[in-house]
Amino acid sequence: MKSKAFTLMEMLVALAIIGLIIGGSMIAVGSLNDEKQLRDPLNELRIMGKRAWARSMEEQRAWQIKLLPDRFVLEPKQPVNPDDLKLFKDADKQLNRGSGVDTVMIKPEIRMEVRHWGEAEWHAPRPDTWVFEHSGLCEPINIRFISEFATIVVNFDPLTAAVASEEFLYANER
Repeated sequence: MKSKAFTLMEMLVALAIIGLIIGGSMIAVGSLNDEKQLRDPLNELRIMGKRAWARSMEEQRAWQIKLLPDRFVLEPKQPVNPDDLKLFKDADKQLNRGSGVDTVMIKPEIRMEVRHWGEAEWHAPRPDTWVFEHSGLCEPINIRFISEFATIVVNFDPLTAAVASEEFLYANER
């Protein structure tokens, strides 16, 4: 009677195939984490831009996003004294919305660069501002977030403050 068992060679081939599948999936999951790291500050900036755009038209006053090397800050364009800031926060609370003044920190492993309309070169924020006028227009601006593994480049539309174009590049594609 013939035995129905796998040979050592068949088991090694099966284990090698399983190893390749697991290795490939680990690489794919790692690249998704790299992309998520860059998309997190981009999504926060996108939301903040929409809030600045909406509030500037609603309140008929200019708002801005101040771009700093390690964070970006949503605030009214005109300086706000402490009493006015309290009025802003009280009005926001009464209207059941978050305060307009907001800060988002960028992780140390992510670098942000800015290119304003008409500029040829990218630069780190020194600080820069992205202004939203009460007319509903904002400055056209390009922002890129760079990590060791990838870069994401976005161009914001001056009419809607939405992302007009987006490009994701892995480090070996730059």
